Amino acid sequence: MAYLVSLAAPAEADAYQAFERIRAADPRHAEKWLTRLFEAISSLDKLPTRCPVIPEAKELGFPARHLLYGTGNGIYRIIFDVREDEQHVRVLRIWHASRDAITAADVQE
Repeated sequence: MAYLVSLAAPAEADAYQAFERIRAADPRHAEKWLTRLFEAISSLDKLPTRCPVIPEAKELGFPARHLLYGTGNGIYRIIFDVREDEQHVRVLRIWHASRDAITAADVQE
């Protein structure tokens, strides 16, 4: 059975902020990047537990996972929570891999 995948408001804001930064640097690439980002997120509807639990999970207090998206210096962590009882994947943040570790304050809505 497929999982429902949804984005928390901060994750959606992260995606569009990253898109704007990419568009400023390379307008032709930005739209393709955003389309593929959302395709990667949509892929979480199948086997979301294939993605590893993140190192920060203990501090967050729940087993958040991440799916890496991008290449080179443009790798982003799609950070999400799997609610097995609801068959629901909630994308919490889209975090550039070069940023500091995510904290509990970063995933609160």
